[in-house]
Amino acid sequence: MTVELPELNEPKLRELFARSDDIRIESCEFGPAPVRHQVVLLYCEGMADTKLIHQLLLPRLHEMLGGVRTIDRELVERNETLLLRPIPGVGGKEGLMTSLYSGMLVLWFESAGLWYALDISDPPNRKPEESSTEVSIKGPRDAFTESVTTNVALIRKRLKSHSLRCEKTDIGVRSRTTVALLYIDDVANPEMVGEARRRLARIRIDGLVSSKQLEEELVDTPFSLFPLMNYIGRPDYAADSLLRGRMCLIVEGSPMALIAPANLALIVKSPEDVHFPFYYVAIERMLRFFGLLLAIFLPGFYIAVTAFHFDQIPFPLLATITSVRIGLPLSGPMDFYIMLFLFELFREAGMRLPKAVGQTIAVVGGLIVGDAAIRAGITGPATLVVVAISTMAMFTLVNQSLAGSVTLLRIIILIASTVLGMFGFMTAVVALALYLATLESFGVPYMAPLSPPTFRDLFLAIFAKPFRWIVRRPSFLRPVDGTRKRGDSS
Repeated sequence: MTVELPELNEPKLRELFARSDDIRIESCEFGPAPVRHQVVLLYCEGMADTKLIHQLLLPRLHEMLGGVRTIDRELVERNETLLLRPIPGVGGKEGLMTSLYSGMLVLWFESAGLWYALDISDPPNRKPEESSTEVSIKGPRDAFTESVTTNVALIRKRLKSHSLRCEKTDIGVRSRTTVALLYIDDVANPEMVGEARRRLARIRIDGLVSSKQLEEELVDTPFSLFPLMNYIGRPDYAADSLLRGRMCLIVEGSPMALIAPANLALIVKSPEDVHFPFYYVAIERMLRFFGLLLAIFLPGFYIAVTAFHFDQIPFPLLATITSVRIGLPLSGPMDFYIMLFLFELFREAGMRLPKAVGQTIAVVGGLIVGDAAIRAGITGPATLVVVAISTMAMFTLVNQSLAGSVTLLRIIILIASTVLGMFGFMTAVVALALYLATLESFGVPYMAPLSPPTFRDLFLAIFAKPFRWIVRRPSFLRPVDGTRKRGDSS
């Protein structure tokens, strides 16, 4: 029903919201007996604080309209006890709907034809609590919630700077989902921020219900095998990323923030890195990179060597592998496919179970079934060991989107090694390296600072430095202010 605000009356209002039972329309009268002023109140149940209507609004409306004969715009807007925001009358139906479904109280002064909104929104929210995806050992225990306002406040609490900018926009024709773009004005590259604004303005979708949808709309390569934006549920890590010159995007209804631009080194990092000594962080980062390589390449390399190039294996190890495979009904590659399928099945089951038992089921369940398969003569111990190492290496990754990519790449490389041996394995490795070299995130190469090489940033990306030695921001982000630490000016 395309009705402009000047054409609306109470019957048309009730007809407009006839099948929206959560929209309440209440008509109230104020003023002395001969002259009664009718005010229609509209609000959405569950989104607005109804206690404020009875405790605050109605008494103040009675005070404002009790002794007046006519209502005009000046009378309403000069009232200092009610901060009413006008809704435009011409073409204002969209503004009316947005205000109403955002939890605001809409007031219609019928005799004057004036529409106003009062913010009494109180949507369902939960308090910040510890993140279920990033375990906090020494870091803070508060994490993002589903509220944009709360999430922005959690970052603002850590960065009390006027240069921290927060730009909000509504995306989705029907959902009108609020998206907040955060960046530090005198640090982040203005070209990168401008490109993010343009991409947000180009989005034309029916509804935005997840941060993954927003990621696909914003990234340079929508169907990339690797995540081009980093997911994070902790505001301390988001604040640290902003200080380095990156942007943060927060979606209404999602407890995860998006960090951009992202590169492979950022995806592998952990939010806990800033809370531990640099030497421990350096070891942990090397373990994560090594775990990433093991998770992707170990099964394919093992099949390529044992099935096609067994003459390259030391004789004692070859004898062990050969002896344990005597009597097995399936070939080596088929063993791997079956065991990989079982471990992935248990990993998926572990993700759906409660957190306390999920990881235990994923690992222990796979090992128990694997041991039973060995005793039944279906697979060999070497296959179980290699698959278990590959699966455990994947648990070192923080980003779950990267873990899904690792699973797919591991299967692709395993198939190439099964068909073509070491030639297929090396071809897959080179193809993966070339593919990674072509990826970009908001103009930043995905393999930066390795490609193109920036040795100062490369050392800091792989290892770590004491905080007193970290003076510069990453150069591949092209920050406006590249200095992180000021010298003594005295």
